[in-house]
Amino acid sequence: MKKGDQVDNLTQCESCRKYIQPNQINIYDKTIKPGIQSRQWKCIHCNHDHIVIVMDKTTRRLMKENKKDRERIGGINRNSQLLRRQQKFTSKQAQESLKRMEVIGERIDKRTKELDERSRKLIDEYKEKV
Repeated sequence: MKKGDQVDNLTQCESCRKYIQPNQINIYDKTIKPGIQSRQWKCIHCNHDHIVIVMDKTTRRLMKENKKDRERIGGINRNSQLLRRQQKFTSKQAQESLKRMEVIGERIDKRTKELDERSRKLIDEYKEKV
């Protein structure tokens, strides 16, 4: 297992190697400098700080856009289910809905990749200064 691995929803501390249940993890935000925050949690066993993500204006925007796109997918699903219940959901509508969800999903995937790369860069910069 690698550090930070999860086993049956348990998270392992990369410092003391002890396991922590999800309900024992208290995630909090810490301001690094104006406009840049880290989201992190502290191990209940050894007090080691674990950085989840470092956020700047761009990462927060990307996260907000992903949230809106996930809501769009939810709206498409709700509309599709309503039409199905009313027995008005045609094969063509199903294909169109699926295509729209795939396009949105691709946007989310692209943004998520950008978010991960940007956050890793910010984390590395933060760790160099600490």
